[in-house]
Amino acid sequence: MLRRLLLVIVAAGALMLSAGIGFLAADWPFLHRLWSLPADRAEWRVTVRAPVEAFDGGGSAFFPVATPGGRTIESSALAQAESWAQTHDSVALLVLHRGRLQLERYWQGLSRDTLYPVQGLSRSLLGVVYGCAISDGLVRSLDASVDHWLTEWRGERRGAITLRQLLQNVSGLETPALDSRVSLLGKGGRLQFGTESVRAALSFDLAHEPGTHFAVSPVDAQLLGIVLERASGERFPQVISQLLWRPIGAGVAGYGLDRRGGMAAVFDGLSAAPGDLLRIGMLLVADGAADGRQVLPQGWVREMARGSVPNPHYGLEAWQLEDGGLMMAGDGHAIWVWPDEQLVIVRLGRATPGWDAGTLPAILRGGLADRVTFAR
Repeated sequence: MLRRLLLVIVAAGALMLSAGIGFLAADWPFLHRLWSLPADRAEWRVTVRAPVEAFDGGGSAFFPVATPGGRTIESSALAQAESWAQTHDSVALLVLHRGRLQLERYWQGLSRDTLYPVQGLSRSLLGVVYGCAISDGLVRSLDASVDHWLTEWRGERRGAITLRQLLQNVSGLETPALDSRVSLLGKGGRLQFGTESVRAALSFDLAHEPGTHFAVSPVDAQLLGIVLERASGERFPQVISQLLWRPIGAGVAGYGLDRRGGMAAVFDGLSAAPGDLLRIGMLLVADGAADGRQVLPQGWVREMARGSVPNPHYGLEAWQLEDGGLMMAGDGHAIWVWPDEQLVIVRLGRATPGWDAGTLPAILRGGLADRVTFAR
């Protein structure tokens, strides 16, 4: 009897050990990433050497530089903006007005074409990309339900969420918890640091009725990327290349992947050159036209600025500003656009103590040579 009991105990122990080894083997990349997380989580992709998928828009001539005598922003305002940006740990500041480069400054070894991880700004570009998808015919309406592409959700309440609600961050889906090491083992951690971001994104449940609660969330962004992949049959970086990067003549860029050959981290994985972010801003200033082609539907900036009931100041992954302006931002990186003034500002750098997203635009707009509205 005792011998039989010992055999049962040994067999159960072996089974548990085998299951534990199997779990660790299957989940080892994810667990290794969590173990290797640096104090600054934004640097984790570099720390663990996460795979990257590059794409290229071909490149084209850059914007002409305004001569000292031909500047349309006062020199004092440009100098003040440069000083403030440098003091607040910026790595790049570019200012374009009326199609001419008024200011271009870099710090910490960056240059116009240096690829830089823009983190949360990655998500903000989706408002532009979906405009391209509408213009291209890849997507017919932002009010379409996601279950047209996310077939796993058909017959569920989640399936009735619309593309617009995802872009406005009012999907009602759970907000990922990432406030402790234990919470990182859950859905939020698996979305950000795991190797199956599609499965992770699709696992989030409704916490609120869609359209009733605002919360900027990486889940909404990742789902938007999955939709574009399924609508096009292409990998997300290639979709971006075809819809946006090539039409505006941007150069090389890249997206971090959840694993080799896996899904792009749509919510924070983009590395792009400062000069190419300026091109995106100019596309909005030009009412969606680039190189003689209408890349975005006319009036798309107004569409991007249209908010929701829970947050009337937040539109399609962008913040609505005064005087018809728009801000795409994340983690301190930002693109500000005022189409009527033909003004684009790009600032890259972390949000350090004392950082205020309204300071640079206030300085530069206050220095416009003639404070009038310019016709497009």
